[in-house]
Amino acid sequence: MPYDLRPVQHYIGLWSLQSVTGRVKDLPPPDQIDFSINPVPKFGARALNITHTYYRNEQVIRHDYGYMPVKNATRRDPRIHVAYLTTSSEGWSMMEQGQVKGPQMTFHLKQYLRRSFDVGNRNDLEIREFERQFEMPSNTQMIMKVRAETNTDIENYTALYKRILG
Repeated sequence: MPYDLRPVQHYIGLWSLQSVTGRVKDLPPPDQIDFSINPVPKFGARALNITHTYYRNEQVIRHDYGYMPVKNATRRDPRIHVAYLTTSSEGWSMMEQGQVKGPQMTFHLKQYLRRSFDVGNRNDLEIREFERQFEMPSNTQMIMKVRAETNTDIENYTALYKRILG
């Protein structure tokens, strides 16, 4: 395990959505989240690969791909910085920045970019605020909490995931 990735090593694996509570409208939780390090980088910034998969009637309807670079604590800055960078097959990209504190990662939206093609079914979607938090209450359970404000609504939900591989 590369030293830089040790703060997030417990998240590596394939996670399957078990339940969702709260208000979900335009930004649903992924049905599967895959955090991986393949291949392990030989040089440069170390990062986890991220794949979100969304299903409807057992058919894949969307993917989000990205990576999670980690910058470890230094003497000057004791925080562990992390980013969550994703691009969706529906035509948008998000850049989130945050920190790792023990078994918890917290991210805040820095930039949301719509691309030239359709953004899902609603090409007018604007994300004004977005906060994502991951927690691991056990080695086989992961919780993702999302709070988002869009141009049409406020979403606030908790998604429970179970590790199915890794």
